[in-house]
Amino acid sequence: MRVLVVTTWYPSAERPEETPFVPRHVRAIARHHDVRVLHVRLLRTGPVLEEQRDGIPVVRLPFHPLRPATVARAYAAIGRHLAGADVLHTMPFSAALVCLPFAGRRPWVHTEHWNGVLTPEQNGALWQRFAWLRRILRVPDRVTGVSSMMCDVLRRFAPPAKVERIGNVVDHAPGVVPPPRGDTLQIVAVGALRALKDPLLAVDTVAWLAEAGHDVRLTWCGTGELAEDVRRRAQERGVADRVVLTGTLGAEGVQELLAASDVFLLPSRSETFCVAAAEALAAGRPVVMGAVGGQRDFVHPANGRLVEERTPAAFGRAVLDVVGGPGMQDPEEMAAAIRSRYGAEEVAEEFDRLYRSVVSGRRGAPALTRRPSSR
Repeated sequence: MRVLVVTTWYPSAERPEETPFVPRHVRAIARHHDVRVLHVRLLRTGPVLEEQRDGIPVVRLPFHPLRPATVARAYAAIGRHLAGADVLHTMPFSAALVCLPFAGRRPWVHTEHWNGVLTPEQNGALWQRFAWLRRILRVPDRVTGVSSMMCDVLRRFAPPAKVERIGNVVDHAPGVVPPPRGDTLQIVAVGALRALKDPLLAVDTVAWLAEAGHDVRLTWCGTGELAEDVRRRAQERGVADRVVLTGTLGAEGVQELLAASDVFLLPSRSETFCVAAAEALAAGRPVVMGAVGGQRDFVHPANGRLVEERTPAAFGRAVLDVVGGPGMQDPEEMAAAIRSRYGAEEVAEEFDRLYRSVVSGRRGAPALTRRPSSR
């Protein structure tokens, strides 16, 4: 089957680690289907660029509403590529907005990743005024959310029968490395240093643990506008030597951090899915997170804690509980459960089934072929 993915989020040479969950979905789809990606670069100008990424053709289309020529060129390219496709697949919400003029031309699947659809109040006053635009999600033939929480919200704007959950792909290294369990409690966090992830609360949690007599170290992988605030807070709380900011690391670097850790901590205020937490579980590390978000689909008392009370003491106690408390799965059990649920082939099969259902629902649909699995 020929699948045209139109997305406003995709890694590039200048931002290679951007939104990795989108190309993971694309690679999963490509296990069974011929995929082409149109990356609509919102508020960008310049030439159209073509390249191969992960063996998949990618066309990058500048799209700036104040430069009508870029909009016309992008729409011409979408129409041209769509004419040769069996299925249109958009991700995330802004891509659905861009593709609205093409509704009805091909079977349309939309996947939602954006937390602005889930929690508009956390994405600024301007979006809150326009969040009613989520009603356009009734237009695609099917809408998928990456978590149960996301799907519950999507069903407010799209017919419930059109909505289903297909999770993110969770990458992982082969095997499971036992946690160090040394004299120092090694905590790892992976995420942007911004208010939604609440890295300042993570620093305060480290301080609470240190004051309680624990030798503890937090390594945070990620960048963001709160980096200096985090360093300042660590200095003020007397734990500057216990908090390390690594910046952005590639997949191998993250896997190395997880292998060297005892526990994953991310006190987010809300998460759409949280691939980083799922990857920690896939590495056999227990997870401590805030209680709101898609992580509720896979974090449970045997592999982590979801903390309602947003205080350093509550998060600190949860860290100690998952590291030394009873009733926790061993690392291999944690890893096996998450890998079997969110592996690339499992997600690939779900999208294959969904495409066939959507296409078969169109009258006179041609017979479709499936590419053999590359696994």
